Order: sequence, then structure tokens, then C-alpha cells
Amino acid sequence: MVYFLRLFLLLSLLCAWPSADAQDADVEDGELDRQIAAIEKELMEEISVWDHSTNLRLGGGYKENVTLSAFAEESSPFVSTGLDFMAIRVPLAEDGVEVTIFGSLDDRRYVDFESVDREQTGLFNVNLEKPLAEQWLLSADIQGIYIDEIFDASLTEDDIGTVQVVGKQISLVPALRRDLPGNTWIEAKPEVTRQYFAEPLDDYLEIGGRVSAGVDYGFKSKLLLYAETLRRDYDTRSQRDEIGFYVPDTDLSYDRPEHGVEWVHYWDSDRRLRMRTRWSMLENEDSGSGYFDYRRERVSHGWRYRGESWSLAATVRKATYEYALQRSADFFDLRARADLSWDITLGYEYNDHLTFQLGYEQESINSNVPQDEYRYRIFTAGIDWEF
Repeated sequence: MVYFLRLFLLLSLLCAWPSADAQDADVEDGELDRQIAAIEKELMEEISVWDHSTNLRLGGGYKENVTLSAFAEESSPFVSTGLDFMAIRVPLAEDGVEVTIFGSLDDRRYVDFESVDREQTGLFNVNLEKPLAEQWLLSADIQGIYIDEIFDASLTEDDIGTVQVVGKQISLVPALRRDLPGNTWIEAKPEVTRQYFAEPLDDYLEIGGRVSAGVDYGFKSKLLLYAETLRRDYDTRSQRDEIGFYVPDTDLSYDRPEHGVEWVHYWDSDRRLRMRTRWSMLENEDSGSGYFDYRRERVSHGWRYRGESWSLAATVRKATYEYALQRSADFFDLRARADLSWDITLGYEYNDHLTFQLGYEQESINSNVPQDEYRYRIFTAGIDWEF
């Protein structure tokens, strides 16, 4: 659309441009070409190809069970700040590169808690998209993540539970999409991720990819199926035998095949009411005895409504974990775990730049291993200022 607008403006000016013969007989064809190029360049500079926005978030709240402990719950009020930045470059030519840059920083400071004084997260993502032909689209995501927060490591570690972890992640995810008849499509996504953790967790390299197929319909709704596999190689972790003892001079890696479905449905042309449902099944398979093998089934269902001034969003999630060799606390059963969480957010847009928000979040972990179990709740209130 931008391309045709530019072409229309250029042709309009050329139609109004006096002919070289009538106005200045000394102007040669080469000079006219240079003047046309200058006009085109000026038009491109006047039509801004970049659009950006910045949001500052300020708020506070109360968190129950800050450390996600199974036996010694401690709670604290907190104050929070956040900053979001987004910039989008729309290409002036239909075959140009579209660039989307997104960054987010969040800082939570606990007022009355000694063992954990803060939690911080950061995200920086660059997305590139370029049409290759009429039905082909090439894209890539380059992403960096920083975390300094309480983290539940018990799923893939048997001797580490919840712990405050500092970590950094860098990932590259290119994608190639092919549009097919009937608004259907297929997409292939290779992926490379490098994760760095401070002790006690170990760094790892993850390589794999995803293949998905879907259909777009309605008011930009979509239904897709996917299958992926990832190989995670740890830097220093060792394998375990069937009982759980370390196996010396071994390297540990996980194969993580997963398949799932995602359905996003908009109920009206203004896209005010949205429903999103996701389901997936993952198999974690270690490279040794299978001590870390487990199956995870996860489902989530959420709704979002955006009115003229009010918005409401709510999501419920459930995940179950079944381990192949690890035992329960009484050693008679296999280890099993069920996670249930939900959140709700209410927003009021006071004007184009200022939004007030209230939020609630809860997660409960049930397991036949007592040290796995915990529950936390978070109450939040804040403002979002776009400038």
C-alpha cells in the first residue's frame, strides 16, 4: 500500500512538472533524471518508514510465598517498574524488509523480605520479514532474555528445587513460510538457543526446529498444528543411573520432541473479543538411563475483551508431569505432578496515553513428592503511560 502511495505521488508531480523543452531548453535528459531522482528521494524522506512507541509502567502489589517454598511460606508487598519499547519499519517497496524491534524491562522490589530483595527480567527481540515471492515469506527472530528471579528448577533437576537464578539467553529463529490455496500455509522454523546460568544451574545449548501447518480465516483468526524437536546439551551435567546416582565421566543431554495445536479465534470484525486455546504434549528423554525422562501434557484457555475504554483478559492453564523412573516420596509410585494456574487483568483506558490496571495471578503445584508442592498468589495495581 505504501508503495502504491509513493508511486501515485511521484506520478502526480511528474504530470505537473513543466517539460524540459518549454521551460529550459538547456536542461538535458540526464539533468531531468537527476531531478526526478531527487524528488523521489525527498518523498521517501518525508514519508516516515519508522513508527515507534514507548510505555512506562509503575505499580505495586503483594505476593504470597515469594520463594515458592513448600514448607516455609513468606510474603511481602512490592513496588514495580517497567519499560516497553517498540519500533516498526514498514518498507516502502512491496519486496522490502519489514523490521520490528521490541524491548521490555521489569523490576520488582520487595519491601519487607530479607532473603529476596528483587526480581528482574529483560527481553530484546528483533524480527525481520521479507517476501521472497508471491507465496513465500522469509523471517527471523533474534532474541535476548535476562532473568534474575525465583525459578522452579525441579522439573529437570532432582536435587535443586526453587532457587533465585541469574541467567541470560540468546536465540536465533529463522522461518520460511509458504502460502497455499484456501488460506492455508506451512512453515519451517530452525532454532538455536544458548542459555547461560549462574550456579547452581548449568549452561546448555539447544538446537532443533519446528514444522507447522495452519489455516487463516474469519477476522484474522487461525488454527494451526505443529511438531518440533529440540536437543539440549548441558555443559557439565552428568548422567544418572536408574536409581539416581551420578555416572562419572558422562555428558547429559535431553531430546525434547513436542507436538501440539493452537487456535486463535476473533468473534467480531473489530477484533474486540478473542479466544485462544493451546494444547501440547512433550516427551523429555535423557541420553542416559532415562532417569530424567518425563511426559508433559499442557493446556491453556484464555479470553480477552477490549471495549472503548475497558478491557478484560483471563487465562487458565494446566500441566501434568509423569516421570518414567523417578519415584514418589513413599517409593511405591512413580513421581507425578500437576500444575494449575490462572490470571485475570482488568484495564481502564483513561485517554490515549494513560491506562489503569488491576491484576491477580495464582499458581498451585500438587505432587506426590512433598518438596515439589507450593502455591503463590500475586495482587497488582498500576498504571501504563505511553509517551
